[in-house]
Amino acid sequence: MLLSFNPAIDGDRFIWNLAPWDAELLAAIKKAQAIVLPQTVTREFYRLCKENCAKVFPNYDMRCSWEGKVGDTLLFWTFGVAHPRTMVFPRLESMVNEHPEMMAKPILPDFPFVIKGACGGEGRYVWLVKCQEDFDKTLARLKKCELEGVFGFVIQEYLPGLKRDLRVVVIGDEIISYWRNREGFFHNVSKGGTIDFESDPHLQKKGREAVHELCVKTGINLAGFDLIFADPDRDPLFLEINYTFGRVGLGGSEAFYTLLEKEVKNWLAK
Repeated sequence: MLLSFNPAIDGDRFIWNLAPWDAELLAAIKKAQAIVLPQTVTREFYRLCKENCAKVFPNYDMRCSWEGKVGDTLLFWTFGVAHPRTMVFPRLESMVNEHPEMMAKPILPDFPFVIKGACGGEGRYVWLVKCQEDFDKTLARLKKCELEGVFGFVIQEYLPGLKRDLRVVVIGDEIISYWRNREGFFHNVSKGGTIDFESDPHLQKKGREAVHELCVKTGINLAGFDLIFADPDRDPLFLEINYTFGRVGLGGSEAFYTLLEKEVKNWLAK
């Protein structure tokens, strides 16, 4: 039996993933031979399905271990993925050194640099810090995040002069890439970036190959990866992994769901 919690995927049985969790739900999960989940599944629900059914799509093992900007960095470190130089701060106090028993205040890079909060997408909680005033404002925002229960951030090397990044989307065995072009710091389509499928196909191929290699190592089979080429003669640098991602570059939601359905069928056939 295929049990689907994703409204876009037909299964032998469909259950709304936000319905109450009870013994009947657990029985359905245990009975299922395969389960398809939505992109917005919680860590707890994913683990419930994984522990009680051998076949679950998508594979969110890495997401549930290391999600967000901090998690991306830990994954990149663990699997030896090329990325801009990055420092991880689990708490704001690990930077501002509020307690004398803590380690010495870390040496921060010179301005400008990039600070990324633990969560957020489409450029939210990402700041280009150009001066001390920017830094102070960003620390205040991070403090507000901590008061709301969101901890952790990274400080990342800023690479100037980049007018585009490469979005590589993995859906099952399908890998799609396109450039996002925009003057300025952000290249997101939601912030005015334009999509380019044609330029520099050799670099796009190199980016897709790098993503495929990482997916083989990690099992990731549904995500959008952001890469940059600081030097076109060298391997791309990974910026982040997005487990929920924009669909404009894929042709919109309808095209995404069509592709998702096809790849779920391929997964089931295997």
